[in-house]
Amino acid sequence: MLLSVTNKVEVDRQKKINRIFFWAGIIGLASAMGILFINAGNPYLVFLGYPFLIFGLILSKRGSFNNRRHGIGGYKIASEEKLIASALEGVPPRYHLYSWIKLGGVAIDHLLVTPGGLMIVKACSQMGDYKLYNDVYRRKTGLAVWFATVGEPGIGNPTRELDNQVKKLREYFQEKGLEIPVDGVVVFMIPRTRILQAEEMSYPVCKLDQLKQAIRGWETEINMTVPQQQQVEDYIMETLPADVAAEARTLAQLPSYKRAALMNSKPAEKGKAAVKEKAVIKPAEPAAPKPRLTPEERERLRLERIKAAQEKGRQGVNPYTPLEPGMKMGKDGKVREVKPTVIEKKPPRRRVEPLQRPAPGAFGERKD
Repeated sequence: MLLSVTNKVEVDRQKKINRIFFWAGIIGLASAMGILFINAGNPYLVFLGYPFLIFGLILSKRGSFNNRRHGIGGYKIASEEKLIASALEGVPPRYHLYSWIKLGGVAIDHLLVTPGGLMIVKACSQMGDYKLYNDVYRRKTGLAVWFATVGEPGIGNPTRELDNQVKKLREYFQEKGLEIPVDGVVVFMIPRTRILQAEEMSYPVCKLDQLKQAIRGWETEINMTVPQQQQVEDYIMETLPADVAAEARTLAQLPSYKRAALMNSKPAEKGKAAVKEKAVIKPAEPAAPKPRLTPEERERLRLERIKAAQEKGRQGVNPYTPLEPGMKMGKDGKVREVKPTVIEKKPPRRRVEPLQRPAPGAFGERKD
């Protein structure tokens, strides 16, 4: 199971800001409607409502757009980190996803750590049909899409943002004495978004369902060992809250099946009235080494097993003694006779000749 670590402190901060934007926009829209209603008969004062209408629309749409990125504001909407983790399900267990972190003086939404290096996932939640050429993103939208996305932030220039983030990360790890390959990928999150053309792009561009294929096609010249990858992730975890970093370190050291069982066993939140319980993860205690037996003790245990088998009606057999021809030993320790396998030959299928059509006139000519 893919390890996905989220900076909960940063997510909570962004949620508060988005909530302020959203409700400020709603207040602006309500104020615009009140001004327009009161001054409907005065053509000189009716224009006072338009600034409130414009700013209210922009703020409310920005707040709702950013809330959707965190899974807020709709029925069964998943956050970006959950959608990306679901799309990457099935990758090797050493692939770890870190979301909403700040590393090297730059904010990174999603960072995928692999044995071959670091991959920055630039998620774009804009809607429409895009034509991409020479690192330029052009959206082709109709009237319905324009009304649905008016006031929402544009896609901007993801290539320029990735260039800045890649440069900052490389410089950060070079200061730490590490040469780590860093690359990026642009992912469109909305299923309705279409990529009509993508030519001469500095970074690969794909849809969410194509992300796993794009990640697997990324190859570098290095292959970090487990201690080297842990060293890189320790620098990343230093930027996370203490409780999140401790939980992430424990989960990163577990095998994939134990990690999946532990993460699936956590109670899911059900609405605002759900009780939030933090799972206390204790580090696994090393198993005590088994005591080594002397040859005399091993022989004594072997004789005891043979004696116990004889008491139960089974004949103790030395496994190193060759068996008689036609005999075999089962898993339960019993010696049985090998029964020959008889294969019955089925008679060959009888070939059926097709019926021959009678020659014309054999039974007389038909008379109408």
